[in-house]
This record gives sequence, structure tokens and C-alpha cells, in this order.
Amino acid sequence: MARRPRRVVLDAAPLIALLREEPNAPRVAEVVGDAHASVSTVTLAEVVDVLERVHDWSARTIAETVQGVLGVAVELVPPSPELAVRAGSLRARHYRRRANDVSLGDCFVLATAAGGHTVVTSDRALARTARLERIDVELVPTA
Repeated sequence: MARRPRRVVLDAAPLIALLREEPNAPRVAEVVGDAHASVSTVTLAEVVDVLERVHDWSARTIAETVQGVLGVAVELVPPSPELAVRAGSLRARHYRRRANDVSLGDCFVLATAAGGHTVVTSDRALARTARLERIDVELVPTA
């Protein structure tokens, strides 16, 4: 009987580490391994924002890099109405400004991962919330 590949949903920081080939990118790649990887398009928007605003990447470089990686190795998951409702509900139930600063984007990661996926993140609030929701999480360090 063939084993189904592990399914993972990437958060922004590990994906940025891969795209920028940061020192910890091999660790992220190891965690993802031969898994079926997904990324919410909401997370993709966060990745583009950080690459352009923080790392000063041009729109062209971002488009080429993102297309090269995401078009081949990662499935993009658009925010359906059901995912949006699930993400909003997760944030309403778990967000606490000082105690659990989980973002709406984080909640889209969780909503995308619900149903047997593992969340790959470096964000402790996201990891904590995933565990509360009984979603598997792999915490990876990023730069």
C-alpha cells in the first residue's frame, strides 16, 4: 500500500527563508522534504510585502522568484468564503493582544491546514494556536 505524502502548509517566514536562500533555508527544506506543500494566497501577499518593503526586492525579482518556486513546488490555496469564515472565527477565538498575538494572516494558515496538514512556521503565537486547535505544527527557526 502506497503511503500518502505528508501535507504541509507554509507560513510566511519559512517561505521567505527559502526564497531568500537564508542560512536556515536547508532546515526549512528538510522539514518540508517530499511533503505536498501548500501556501495560502493570503500568506503569499505577506511574503511579497516583506520581500519588497523589508528586503527591497523589485517587483520583477519577486515575480520571477515566486513563480519559479511556487509554480513548481508549492500549491497556492485561494481564500474561499469557507476559509475566510474559518480564519475569522479562529482569530476571534484566539487573538489576545498581549497573550496570543495571532494575526489574521496566521489564521488563514491555520484555516488552510485544518483537516490533516502540518503547519510549518517560526511564529510562536501561530504554533501555540495550532496546538490549541489540534493542528500539527513544525516550529522551524528563521533568521
